[in-house]
Amino acid sequence: MNQGGIIIRLLQLRYFLTTAELQNITQAAKKLHVSQPSLSRTIIELENELDCNLFIRNSRSIILSEKGKYFYQKIKNSLNIIDSAVQKVSTDKKPYEQVISLRCEKSSQIIPAVMNNLKSSLPNVDIQLVQRGLEDDWMDHCDFEFSTQKIKSNKNFLLLKEEIFVAVSKKSSLAAQKNVDLQDLKYQNIIMSQPNPLRNVIESSFSKNNITLKPKFVTSDIATQHALTKSNFGVCFVPQHTWLYSDFSDTCLLHLSPQKVFRNVYLSFYPSKANKKYHAQAQKIIIDYFKKLEQSKTASSPSIITVNE
Repeated sequence: MNQGGIIIRLLQLRYFLTTAELQNITQAAKKLHVSQPSLSRTIIELENELDCNLFIRNSRSIILSEKGKYFYQKIKNSLNIIDSAVQKVSTDKKPYEQVISLRCEKSSQIIPAVMNNLKSSLPNVDIQLVQRGLEDDWMDHCDFEFSTQKIKSNKNFLLLKEEIFVAVSKKSSLAAQKNVDLQDLKYQNIIMSQPNPLRNVIESSFSKNNITLKPKFVTSDIATQHALTKSNFGVCFVPQHTWLYSDFSDTCLLHLSPQKVFRNVYLSFYPSKANKKYHAQAQKIIIDYFKKLEQSKTASSPSIITVNE
């Protein structure tokens, strides 16, 4: 990649994205299966090429600079486009009508279960998964898109409406309560994910009540959120259904008050996609899966619900 004399390699951009998302060189190096010095050197080479600091570094962590935040958003979208194009031309060996593509706005542990259902029911169909943000809607549409908001110009089917609980340690002073007031959470250590659709819903609900959440610890790893909550370091937020594979039964899940917080999950697709072979079958499989999911969890009480994102 050469722009005005600047030479940037795709490897540098991928390393940058992973580091930006984890905000930890050690964790990023482990995820990328490279040595920490090699990753650090690659990031520095990228910053030298751009002649700017993409990260603000201190002795314990690294965070994106303002230029780094801008660069992250633009590069993330561009690499998603490249990955989608590469996947399509390199793996699409079946006739076009035998391919079903799914897009999710954010990684979720529920997606593999959906894909497994589709693959089991439609063994002759190639099920492909694409991840990119809703800002890319001007591109070619996937067959199905999972979203927490309606997508303009698409048909949007409400798959489920799920409550967002507050998980607290059984050692917490809040553990005996069934509800926790939004105002009371101002005095708790908040554990949250990196900015994502779930966090947006939570922060928006608090903002409507003139409360600004200031996370004490930020991680997108559910297991880490769970462990920190269980140890009574702080509290985290747990969706009722879509955090399907994490068992929070060793914590207490409380309703938010004075009003509960919910989010919707939609199955969205462009109208012309409905005419594609296998589309109707795939749609029914997906909808039936979510119906069973909601029915299986509706009877569960917040204190024992087994729920994941």
